[in-house]
Amino acid sequence: MTSLIISIIALCVAVGNLTWQLALYLLNGPRIRVRVEVGAFGRGGLVSMPVENAKNLTETFSSFEQQGFDQPALVLRVVNHGRLGVELLDFGIDIPKGVSYKPVNEAISETPMPYVLEPHREGVWAMPFHYVVSLAEASRAAWPNERHPIGAYVRRAGGKVVRAKHTLPLALVSPASRD
Repeated sequence: MTSLIISIIALCVAVGNLTWQLALYLLNGPRIRVRVEVGAFGRGGLVSMPVENAKNLTETFSSFEQQGFDQPALVLRVVNHGRLGVELLDFGIDIPKGVSYKPVNEAISETPMPYVLEPHREGVWAMPFHYVVSLAEASRAAWPNERHPIGAYVRRAGGKVVRAKHTLPLALVSPASRD
């Protein structure tokens, strides 16, 4: 009976240790979150808001322009919540069918990619919004009866792609917002 009790205690300690090792493994690496925002450049800076708060992009961009922010943009805000740095290779937008766009020469940022995002730091990258409109129009032309949302992503070293939780519905993207 004593050996059974000791065996049960040893099993509990082993399971606890294994659980702790798994938790450390998951917490020690980089953990990045990507947030997609709509914004505009002007007056020497950037103004942006989360895409889930934008109800009408034409009105949103009009409001930004009235304040002097006249270059509409799609903004990616990337935060590393982990304990290790992570190398980000590039960013872009895509639709679920596999069509994507990656800015090469016209990315708007003070930080060029590839970039090492250190722990507990944030990086912001953007692209002119007319590329989002062009991708939406190409999607509508290729699949006229389907409406795919436009998602944003960053690609990590090693090939892993991290996507933004929220997407930009095609209903919000209209040719009128092509500025």
